[in-house]
Amino acid sequence: MLSELVREHFGDMPRGELDAIREFVFRDFMHYLATRAGIYNWKRFSENNARLRLCMYVEKMWNKLWDIANEWFNLWKLKWNQRVRLVFSEEEFKKATQSVKWNSALEEVLKKINLTELRLFVIANLIRNGEVAGVEQIAEYLIRDELNSIVERHGPQKAAEMYKSGALASRLLERISSLKNFTDPLLLLKFDFGRIQSY
Repeated sequence: MLSELVREHFGDMPRGELDAIREFVFRDFMHYLATRAGIYNWKRFSENNARLRLCMYVEKMWNKLWDIANEWFNLWKLKWNQRVRLVFSEEEFKKATQSVKWNSALEEVLKKINLTELRLFVIANLIRNGEVAGVEQIAEYLIRDELNSIVERHGPQKAAEMYKSGALASRLLERISSLKNFTDPLLLLKFDFGRIQSY
């Protein structure tokens, strides 16, 4: 079903790029369905339970699934064109990403938090706010960027404390809400002979 939609709208793309788009569409749609089914609201996320619940949700919605997918895909295309910038050379990729520097203590903080839970929280809220394209990559960037900002200003211990207190989640919700006023791309993709780098 999703492959048919991708082929219909992106059929003139080279094979490698088309495969990459198809992968994004599939993963983004699964996140969309999981959010609709309320799976990402769980306090303790279990991948096995989530797969089972998602299968049950798809079965329950089977007769409406094509309409849901079609409506979602139309929004996805708009957001993909708005939020994703494609580059095709290493030089262009480096030029676009050279200004971002992560604090050396960021990885230390990431090890102290439940990154899976936080990532799903951000993905679900991106989707609820109409951001449906490249949600995994955008969520990863927003989390890293917010944590990096806290580490730069207050240090790694404070960043971990803000995660535990919920202050980080509040900052991320504000950031997600502010995206409606931001029309520039959020995700940079470099196509390189079948290998895709994202930023």
